[in-house]
Amino acid sequence: MSWTAFFLIVISAVLHASWNLLAKKYHMTLPFYAVICSTAAAMWLHVQFWTPVPVWDLPWQFWASLAGSVASDAMIYCGALVMVYRLMDMSTAYPMMRSLPLLLTVGVTALFGMGKSLSVCAVVGMTMVFFGCMCVPLKQFSDWNWRSYLQKNMFFVLLAACGTTGYTVFDSLSQEIMRNAVAHLNISKPVLSLSYYSTRGIFLSSTLMLMALSIPRQRKHFLEMWKECKWAPFAAGISASLTYVLVLIAMNYVNNVSFVQVFRQLGMLVGLFAGIVILKEKGSLPKYIGSLLIVAGLILSVF
Repeated sequence: MSWTAFFLIVISAVLHASWNLLAKKYHMTLPFYAVICSTAAAMWLHVQFWTPVPVWDLPWQFWASLAGSVASDAMIYCGALVMVYRLMDMSTAYPMMRSLPLLLTVGVTALFGMGKSLSVCAVVGMTMVFFGCMCVPLKQFSDWNWRSYLQKNMFFVLLAACGTTGYTVFDSLSQEIMRNAVAHLNISKPVLSLSYYSTRGIFLSSTLMLMALSIPRQRKHFLEMWKECKWAPFAAGISASLTYVLVLIAMNYVNNVSFVQVFRQLGMLVGLFAGIVILKEKGSLPKYIGSLLIVAGLILSVF
């Protein structure tokens, strides 16, 4: 992997942790997330005017899969993320929300026969990720009790992971359908991905804005957000958008896309220490060890 790819991925990981930091610091709400996604969508709306992909002529299967992605993101992930950052420290929640979707995605793809069978290294890596997730919420190892994982904050972490898993699987299906539909046009993968990202952004931001403006309580949150943190959701939106685009660019500088997956997980450590250093959250030995286990397990799982 080249140094160019490495630096792009590291910057991407920092940006991903940054928008989560802003969401936690400025009290994540549905309107906050709606502005994040709308900002990202506006940044890449221009793609619709020059993409060679005939987006609006794609088959109905594409639109059905896209609808599944938007529903998973707007109705599951967003709601769960609001509750997670209301109930938990970022340094605890962020590593778990970043890693659990890997386990769930592997389970879903294996269940429906969508991926290759797991290697021994992958199984060991997944096991390390699981135990790392079990360690992160603990203040000390002697506090371990299975009942601790049945609390509502852990339920919302799992729900956020399910939302991420849902839109990840649907995004993969949507892009596969798009690729097959335009295979005869020989369009490059980055352009295809940008075309999908732009299209998805339009529908996701529209759905979120509709939800935020049609629910009285959320309209109230909208007004509060403008008074308290006018710039924060826009900055978070820019960070969230650039996170994905930098990953797309980095894929052109590696000979194995697995390296991209591995180094993106550096964001978990960035999120952990951002919560402790910037938000003044409390660190703990289990939290540090658990995060390192997660990162090590994710690295092992791609080999």
